[in-house]
Amino acid sequence: MRKIFFTVALAFMLSTAPAAAQDVYLSTNGDGSEWFIMDETIEGDDGKFRWTNAELKLVDTEGNFKIIPWQFTQIKSDGGRLANWIYEIDWGDGRTYTEDVLAGTNAEKILLFCLNHLGM
Repeated sequence: MRKIFFTVALAFMLSTAPAAAQDVYLSTNGDGSEWFIMDETIEGDDGKFRWTNAELKLVDTEGNFKIIPWQFTQIKSDGGRLANWIYEIDWGDGRTYTEDVLAGTNAEKILLFCLNHLGM
């Protein structure tokens, strides 16, 4: 009887466990380093000013990695789904990079992934 109880209890705990966070592969740079989106870090808001943030893991060919935050903001609400978005990358060493989100770039891939993940 004890075995049945513990088996049922274990099955219940496993079935109610939250989904595990994961690093989702995005792309490979020309030097062989790879970008991964850390999906548990995605946050955002679909209010008056739409925004989303995520942390990405940049892994070099030797397996060393660096966590890099990306921040996206839609500066005007008119236009299509990807219109008027900018992003900022903070490299953690005093350097920041701000640019428009352009079609076919990693920034577009990251933004689309975040928006889809958030249901925006």
